[in-house]
Amino acid sequence: MDPLNVLKIITAIITVVIAFIGGFLELRLNPKNWLNRWFVLFFMSASLAFLTYTLYHLITDVPDPVPVIIPIMLTTQVLYNFAPVALVMTVFVLEKYEKIAMSLKYLGTMMVLFIIMSVGYFILIPELNMVDYAAGIVNTETNRGLFIFVNLIRIALFLYVVYRYAMINKKVEQETKKRVQWFFIGVLLITGGVFINLIGGLIDSIELEILALIFIDIGIGVIVRGFFV
Repeated sequence: MDPLNVLKIITAIITVVIAFIGGFLELRLNPKNWLNRWFVLFFMSASLAFLTYTLYHLITDVPDPVPVIIPIMLTTQVLYNFAPVALVMTVFVLEKYEKIAMSLKYLGTMMVLFIIMSVGYFILIPELNMVDYAAGIVNTETNRGLFIFVNLIRIALFLYVVYRYAMINKKVEQETKKRVQWFFIGVLLITGGVFINLIGGLIDSIELEILALIFIDIGIGVIVRGFFV
């Protein structure tokens, strides 16, 4: 495996650790509060997504790799899709009563959107580049239209969270304001990471994919920092 792919895997592992720590710490703060629960779901879905991402990139020497790698890759994409959904739910819980946020109107809408984002991967199933695999590199290829469609929805959801946090920041008291500001910066960095990853995927640039992971790492770390203001 070449040095850039090794660096990509290392960066993904760092994301796994940071997100898991964030989820664990958040769960300990107030596990009965739905705001905390949705943040835990965000952290854990991100952690598990990058864990499975790392796992299938390490499967470089099996006789028939497609039946092994592709299902794990599909799981990764589903987990990726759940992360922005969980963050949007934190906005709903902050702005509405918990009961309203968990209603069919809000939670139901997000679950439908989550399904729309995910179902395409089971229709236009990604393929494994066997030429790269022969060289010891795991490189999956997703339908270009599906790749753009899903990533644009992810970016739109993250931008919605950024916008709503900016609005919430104007209404809250000083201590909460500082926390929301950290959340705002963290989600903004993650949004930048997802956008960079979109560009990297379109032009097949591993350097941009690594940069995207770094942005996401920092963003998740900033969100974790916000809980300790």
